[in-house]
Formats: sequence, structure tokens, C-alpha cells
Amino acid sequence: MPRTLRELFVEQLRLCKVAAGQQVGVIAELGQKNEYVEAAVAAARDLGASALVLTASSLSNPMLPPYQPDGREVPALLAAAAECDMVVDVTVGGLIHSDVRTRITGNGKRMLFVAEPADVLERLMGDSALRDKVEAGGRKLNAGSTLHVTSAAGTDVTADISGGDLPITHQWGYVDEEHRWDHWPSGFVACFPHDRTAEGVIVLQPGDALIPWQRYVRDEVKISIEKGFITKVEGPGADAHLLRDYFEAWGDEDVYAVSHMGWGLLPQARWSAFDVYDPRSLYGQELRSTAGNFMWSTGPNRFADRETPAHLDIPMRGCTVRIDGEAVVEDGRLL
Repeated sequence: MPRTLRELFVEQLRLCKVAAGQQVGVIAELGQKNEYVEAAVAAARDLGASALVLTASSLSNPMLPPYQPDGREVPALLAAAAECDMVVDVTVGGLIHSDVRTRITGNGKRMLFVAEPADVLERLMGDSALRDKVEAGGRKLNAGSTLHVTSAAGTDVTADISGGDLPITHQWGYVDEEHRWDHWPSGFVACFPHDRTAEGVIVLQPGDALIPWQRYVRDEVKISIEKGFITKVEGPGADAHLLRDYFEAWGDEDVYAVSHMGWGLLPQARWSAFDVYDPRSLYGQELRSTAGNFMWSTGPNRFADRETPAHLDIPMRGCTVRIDGEAVVEDGRLL
């Protein structure tokens, strides 16, 4: 029998080491995802913690411009969140790329974003075994010098990951230590290569994914990358035109930047999710986390002081991912 949303939040908060006497803050948007707010509050109380709900009028970014950031509510959110041991983000779009997230975790707090439907949360719950895989992937990236991705379709792109101090995103779906942010559910590792070092060609194939458009690629698209930025988007079908139109709409060269690169590690995540579910009910974590995908993104990179609300995550099938010549993913199969 499926568990209730409240029961799932209890299990998740246990993974996050929420205990009696702690304070859990819940950041939400007015009138949105009320069932998540209620479940998070009830679960915190079930574990003996107290809960504080912080509701803003709107914190979500638009899918297309115009975009005018409204930061008037941020100081109040930060002041209240600073008093909490853990913050649960149930906003519609998430505070992933925002100053709110950076400052909350920078202050030593742990922060968890939750957006997927309840049955996805239950089916893709993280555990210590997943954490071990993600951390092992992070060690591979941290020890490497060159990330090289190829595919039979023609993808051939490299990036400089040398130095041993690269920003690496480890996502296993829960936050159990200070300064940590994660997204429930998750199961992937990614790095931010040195800025302006990605070079080559990425060839999208039908069945690859475009997030947050929440759909599969329909036509082959060839994307040329020079010095870390997309320089050409070519293809015979509609997808190439739509990608060009999306990038051009923002009038901002930063939307063309290559951001993070990595691969999925979650064995129970299914590539078919966008067809099995109403794709607009999903945030896309299942596709991001499928074992053996190659996922790369465009746009924001706080480590390169690049902020833009235009952001695409693009998980791809059938790629080979090598670090200094050693494959960690081969033809879409996780090694």
C-alpha cells in the first residue's frame, strides 16, 4: 500500500537527521503545494521537532522573459531561516540557483528541495548505498584532469576538470550534514568544469530529454561549443529552431554557457517517466538521475559569477563518459 505524503516526509526527515528539539523551516509560495507544507510540518512534529512556515508571495522564475527579480522578501526569509536547523524548500520552481539557497547553506544550515509527486518521492528514496556511489563518482571527478564525452551519434566534447578543487554536486536525495543542499529525490554526480574550457560538439538524439520543458527530444540537434559557450545550434527538425528561439529570447549571452556536466546513478529511475506521468506534474529528477545518463546544463554557474534564470538540464542516452581516458559510463551503461 502506498504511504501517505506525511509518512514519506517522516522517513525523509529521519534520513536528514531531524531530531527532537530541532527547528524545521518550510519555505513555500502563497497558495501553492499546500499538501507538501502540511506534510512537512506534520512530519517534523512527529519527530519531536518544531516547524516554522515561511510563505512568500512568489519566488519562482519565469520560463520565458521578461524577468525582473523581486528580492524584497528575501531578507525576511533569510532572517527566519537562520533560526532553523533545517530548511525544506517546497516552492514551485525551487531556490536552487538563488541567493537564498547559497546564504542558508553558507550559514551552516542544511536545505532540501521537494517537488515531485508522492509516488515518485517514494519510489526514488535515497539511501546510504546510493550515497556511496555518488561520493565515489565525486572522487573520480576530483582526481581527474579531463572530462571527455562521446557517442555513436557524433557527440565529442571535452572539458578541463583539473586541480582537485573543482565544484562538484553530489546529490543522493537527503541532507544529513551541515552546509548541505540536496533535492529529494536525486541520484547523480556533476561537476562545474573550469569556466570557458568546454570544447567540441554535442549531438542530441530523439529520446534525449529537455528539462524544464519536460519532454523528449524529437529531432537530431547538433550543438557546437567553443570556449565553454554554445556557438551553433543546427538540425533539420523543429527542435533546433526551438532551442535557438529559446536562447535568443533572453538577450543574454550567459544563457549560451555550458554549466555543469555529470552522470546519473539511480538504478530505479526510469527514462520513460515523461510518458508514464503527466510531464508537467514532474520536476524532472527521474530523468536527471537515470543510471548511465550523461547530463549537462546551460546557463547559471554561481562559481563563475554567472546568474541567469534561463537554464536547461539535458540528460542524454547512449553516451560514453571518460575521465582521463577511463570510462565511468560506456554507451549509456553505468560502469
